Amino acid sequence: MKNPVLKSMTVAAVVIVGSYAVAPELRANGRATDPVAAASDGASGVSATALGQLERQIRSVETEVAKTPTSSSLDFLARLYLSRGRITGDAATYAQAKAASEHSVAIAPRNPEARSILANVRYVNHDFAGALQLGRSIVADDPKQYDALAVVGDASNELGDYATAGRVFSDLARLAPGSAAVTVRQSRFAFLHGDVVGAKRLAATAQTQAQASGAFGSNLAFYSSFRAQLAFDSGDYSEAIRRYGDALLAAPGDRVASFGLGRALAARKKYDEAIKVLTSLTNRYPDPAALALLGDVLTVRGRTTDAANAYDVVEATAALARTNRQIYDRQLSLFYANHDRKLDQALRLARGEASVRKDVYAYDTLAWAELKSGHVAQASTAITKAMALGTRDANLYFHAGMIALAAHDNTAAKANLRRALEISPEFDPIRAPAARASLAVLG
Repeated sequence: MKNPVLKSMTVAAVVIVGSYAVAPELRANGRATDPVAAASDGASGVSATALGQLERQIRSVETEVAKTPTSSSLDFLARLYLSRGRITGDAATYAQAKAASEHSVAIAPRNPEARSILANVRYVNHDFAGALQLGRSIVADDPKQYDALAVVGDASNELGDYATAGRVFSDLARLAPGSAAVTVRQSRFAFLHGDVVGAKRLAATAQTQAQASGAFGSNLAFYSSFRAQLAFDSGDYSEAIRRYGDALLAAPGDRVASFGLGRALAARKKYDEAIKVLTSLTNRYPDPAALALLGDVLTVRGRTTDAANAYDVVEATAALARTNRQIYDRQLSLFYANHDRKLDQALRLARGEASVRKDVYAYDTLAWAELKSGHVAQASTAITKAMALGTRDANLYFHAGMIALAAHDNTAAKANLRRALEISPEFDPIRAPAARASLAVLG
């Protein structure tokens, strides 16, 4: 069953971005011969050309809308803004998508496509409650609006309502069999619930389904990147590098794949290559998580001045518009807590997010910020909620171990720190060595 309405589905924590042409010189047995070069290719060539074409198309439609705004032209413009935002990570362009989609709905308030786009835009802007409310309203009017139903599942997932999310994803799998966008949602859901084997199996199926449906460019690269992330989270860094290479073959310079490749290279102690990839990435897209990782790898290499510069740029993102800070609240809170900077700000951001976004990672961020602020009891409460699903994430276990250590529960501290390193021995260039050092002290 083909469902064109599923074309704009997104997955929490990861994004599907616009399409690029494949660079034939990078093809060798279906894989990139040099993933580092492919990751750096976005500064010029294929990726720049694709973004340039998108920019010209946006300007053309903006001119049309300025003359005669219609719901259909505004919907198209909103989709173009979303594509640009997913390529660049620039939250400001998501605000433009919001304005365009709201204008479209104002013109045609009962148009299901316009309303579905607005629901998706709200989700991308991290207005999960607003996305959920609108998605439910659309589905109530027409249960066959599967794209809106997907927003209901995605928003429920982000808000920590896993029972609803699970039901929605199961319904979508029944309504849209063979949809890669649905299967990859089920994969992430399985991972969150500790079923890594099931998550990998579903992710492989999703990639096969995407290839069979004719996906290409970054839409296809997304599925390779998702499988690479699962490999990294399981400690298989060689597979992660290989799959990120596959993604970058399909979409040279892809932002998500480049960031993941940088992490995987750092985990393999290939620090200079990781720095090259992350420097190229952050020169194009100053994403806080990528800048923080670049700073950490530079720190490991002893380049403290360069690391400080990267960290300063991360802090500069906190001065951006409120829309940007809303999207990057979690990243900024973790950055502050990880680097013992502005801990009052880290705690404020984490508490604000956890008050509305009650997923496991919101509680994990809160737990870490509470610990760094000296609130051990509150940190213990939050980390218990973060681990409630049994998610096999080394970062969760590391935080749990350090919180137990602060609470003088050495038995739990050793168990959790060991578990973190068993899952992914080099999960972070700074935190993984800290876990080993703490275990050494604990004996």
